[in-house]
Amino acid sequence: MIFCDAPAAVWLHRAVAAALDWSMVLIAYGIFLLAFHEMGGSFTWQKSDMITMGAVLPIFALVYRLMFAIAGADTMGMHWTRLKTITFDGYPPDIKQRLFRVAGAGLSLFTVIGLAWSLVDEECLAWQDHMTRTFPTPSEAENLTLVRR
Repeated sequence: MIFCDAPAAVWLHRAVAAALDWSMVLIAYGIFLLAFHEMGGSFTWQKSDMITMGAVLPIFALVYRLMFAIAGADTMGMHWTRLKTITFDGYPPDIKQRLFRVAGAGLSLFTVIGLAWSLVDEECLAWQDHMTRTFPTPSEAENLTLVRR
């Protein structure tokens, strides 16, 4: 149960932020593949090479999320969509909560049920929200804009 007055971001708002974050990861992956090719690497269709190249993408996604979690900041997608992560009490999460949030998001993504949970949850919270007692909410600037209208 959320104890502060901040509303949880709706699933569509969160999905836009996630899509922007994944676009950043895909751009980095594309740059990696281009650099690999330009430095003399070759792409083969052998199973072991395909598994190795395929494993780099989730590693890039993990590094992207961990980089922001360790820095104690929200991702670029969250920033661009004017979302911020706060605790159920209304405070910014600490690094430990952010790191657990990354782990919980991975669990939610791999099981799919964790993400679907937010569609039926009363407060639109996914598993990583419940596990870490944090959630994304529209930033104060957006809340002020909504109040003025």
